[in-house]
Amino acid sequence: MFGFVINKLKNRKWLNLCLLMGVALFIALFVCHPMFEKGAGNQILDRLFTDHATQQNEFPAQMSREGTYAVADYPDSQSVLDKLSGYEKKWTEYVDINKVSSQQLITLSGGRADTEFGGLNHYFTIGYLPGLSEYADVVKSQTDTATFECSISEKTMDHYGLVAGEKIYLHVPDGSGKKEISFVISQICSEKDINDPYWAKTLSDMGDVIFVSQDVFDEMMQYYSEDNISYSDFLMLDYRQINTENASLYDGYMEQFKDADKLYNDNIRDTLERFFTQQKTIKLMLWALELPCLVLLILFIRMISAQILSLEENDILVLRSRGATKLQVFILYLQQSGIIAFAGCVLGIILGYIMCRAAASTDGFLRFTAKDIGTYKFVWQMLVYAVAAAVIMVLFITVPVWKKSKDAISEHSRGRISKKKPLWEKCFIDVILLALSAYLLYNYNKQKSTLAISVLENRSIDPVMILDNSLFIFAAALLCVRLTGLIILLVDRLFKKHFSPAMYASFLQLKRTRYNQGFLAVFLIMTVAGGIFDANMARTMNSNMEKRIVYNVGCDAIYNEDFRLRIQKNKDGSVSWMYDEPDFGKYESLKNEGICDGVTRVLEDERVDISAGSGSISDAYLMAINTKEFGETAKLQSDQNDDINDAHWFNYLNELAKEPDGVIISSNLAKALGLKVGDSLNYSRYVPEAVDDDQIYASENAKVCAIVKGFPGYERYTYETDADKNVTEQEKYLIVANYATVVEKFGMTPYSVWMNLSKGKTVDDIYKNLTSAQQLIDENKNSATVQITNGMFTLSFILSLIVCSVGFLLYWVMTLKQRELQFGIYRAMGMRMREVKAMLLNEQIFLSFLPLLAGAGIGIAATAMFVRLISIIYLPQKHNIGVNVYIYPSDMLELTGVLFVAVAVCYVVISRLLKSMKIAQALRLGEDS
Repeated sequence: MFGFVINKLKNRKWLNLCLLMGVALFIALFVCHPMFEKGAGNQILDRLFTDHATQQNEFPAQMSREGTYAVADYPDSQSVLDKLSGYEKKWTEYVDINKVSSQQLITLSGGRADTEFGGLNHYFTIGYLPGLSEYADVVKSQTDTATFECSISEKTMDHYGLVAGEKIYLHVPDGSGKKEISFVISQICSEKDINDPYWAKTLSDMGDVIFVSQDVFDEMMQYYSEDNISYSDFLMLDYRQINTENASLYDGYMEQFKDADKLYNDNIRDTLERFFTQQKTIKLMLWALELPCLVLLILFIRMISAQILSLEENDILVLRSRGATKLQVFILYLQQSGIIAFAGCVLGIILGYIMCRAAASTDGFLRFTAKDIGTYKFVWQMLVYAVAAAVIMVLFITVPVWKKSKDAISEHSRGRISKKKPLWEKCFIDVILLALSAYLLYNYNKQKSTLAISVLENRSIDPVMILDNSLFIFAAALLCVRLTGLIILLVDRLFKKHFSPAMYASFLQLKRTRYNQGFLAVFLIMTVAGGIFDANMARTMNSNMEKRIVYNVGCDAIYNEDFRLRIQKNKDGSVSWMYDEPDFGKYESLKNEGICDGVTRVLEDERVDISAGSGSISDAYLMAINTKEFGETAKLQSDQNDDINDAHWFNYLNELAKEPDGVIISSNLAKALGLKVGDSLNYSRYVPEAVDDDQIYASENAKVCAIVKGFPGYERYTYETDADKNVTEQEKYLIVANYATVVEKFGMTPYSVWMNLSKGKTVDDIYKNLTSAQQLIDENKNSATVQITNGMFTLSFILSLIVCSVGFLLYWVMTLKQRELQFGIYRAMGMRMREVKAMLLNEQIFLSFLPLLAGAGIGIAATAMFVRLISIIYLPQKHNIGVNVYIYPSDMLELTGVLFVAVAVCYVVISRLLKSMKIAQALRLGEDS
């Protein structure tokens, strides 16, 4: 039996190889899912931890405990430290992650103190920090063995005006009153590396602590009548060991720690919570992006398996006529499909691994790179998915055999061509699905704002929103098949009397087989339309993201300078402050070195109040610029259709340059305060937050010299998240003033340095760590969501080209083989080869060219209807630059070129087959049948 099955496969080896290709691609795409899901999940985790560290300025994987212990239970410092180490050991028994560092601090409440050089009534806390000597540098030191030695931080030194060697007289309770203890400041310390994971709490965060040795700390405990000793314990873990496999388990353990111990805390669970939400979104996106491609492959496999089954009807007839039961025939084909599925399973796993790695390496549509994709590895779930896909394929290929073998003799006698109208056409399924797709599109467009907020709040996306375009393409394909059939009947009725015999035979064949041939039309339409939509969707997403980033940055690179704030308390209780400006000359030298074409200062302040008439605005965004330098440096990314502003933005700079006290304002600010060009306003600035949170220190009157909709670096819309993690949209109001005027009126405040890089230069040519548009674009391209989208759209586009070309060629070649007898009869009746070719060309026009054109039209229509809607997933924020649809001619040329080659090759193959066809053999074949 097995040998018989192998011989059957060999007899139609080319068809079976094409079927194997389809099965292998289907399994490969199935297998991609778990590998992509796990790889993207690990990438998201790593990104979330990294972003947390950057945004919160703390190590992203901390477990901590802060509280007090009774001195009666823990009489010395070591007993407290041992207890804290016990907690750390217990935590890591469950959360099995390597320890990066640990910071333990124990303190006594201290008391009021006077200092040697006139400081009175200060408050200090006595503390012991075991890692101080290892992780801190001594800035200044001076020893004095006559008193207790202590160390203080630079912040404490600056705040109280202390110096090394100065004595602190601490008044502490000793049970019978107050006792004075003298300390000498032996060391002034600063962190060796403030970015070291050890510094969960920096020296500045520890407040007014004077640090002593462990022996001194234990001795201090003897003087105190207090009952408690305070502690804080921070355990830093290697977050790189948290992955998609153990994240849920560790999250559960940490929840249990919190429930069992109210003093326990960590910063990991919030990150994991965001991860779980994004992971769910990734899963839905993957299925939504994979499903259309899986359907396309199923159509391809169905087309080939139907052709094979059609060719083997006679074999089934022979088997049934010789006594084989339906079950035996079914088992025979089950073995045949099992062999193909097994081979496809092996190839699919290998191909799936390669496809997933290739898709993960993309940083744009059809752009493969050699970037690090270490998170995308082989996972055991791929084997399960491969087996599941193989089983689906076996059933999909084999089940139609059962129907064919029901009553093979009677079925054969009824003829092969089905003239029965399909169910979908009878029930108008195409119209119903098209109406459903339009209804969903209408509803989603009405909910755009809600959907955008949902995405910003990291809630799960609705996968139907992504699949709606596929539903539209499928419904439109069915409708085109219906219309094509009507066009064929209409042309036949109108011109039947004028047809030549060849054309009459051609239309007769089209009318008889239009229901059978509809499958090919749907396949071609979905392939072409899907390929066009995938290309346009990917291009639109990538182009809009890049343009928005370029607009937001406003120039090639930005460096935020470090300004030192000096604060001084005056005798009258007031506070004076000033910033020390760094050397700006080092940036101007970049122009002389040919690295930059333009460099300028841009002073920015987002805490500005503006008033005009009876109206006022708070928290406006101030930019102070040198108009000439800014024009040479900054860039304004324009909209696709036209400029954002009514005139070139240089014109507004010119107007500002003419008015030293003038300002440029945003159109929303002008609308909010009822301002126009020539009107006056007043703007006020607040003292630095380190001095006071809510104190205005200066105001300035200004004349409005220009009103703009967009300006380099100005984002009109911002989004704020409240305590309940609800996102609200806020408008930002812009005011641009002359740099010299702002510095004169408000004093020197921090600014950033904007740079316009020379041609061929990159940020790598500058020694500073910069924020550049290109870096942000690269980071965005490497985000998991964008990577998955680019990867899947690229795979879908490539698979569409392959499947469409192979399927188209194979279908027509097999159709020609099946009609060999018919063509032989036509030739025997006197029809010339030229007429036979004309007949086939006419059939191809209606069955191939029209569907291909319809597919192109449907793809463009789907692009216009759905791309902006689906872009909400990737671009949920409102922006000065709206979402524009991008269609790259190169993509359309690639698709058109491949299809043209496929059609040309098909026609050449058909012509050669017709030439090689022998009439006598064809007629003998008819007699034998």
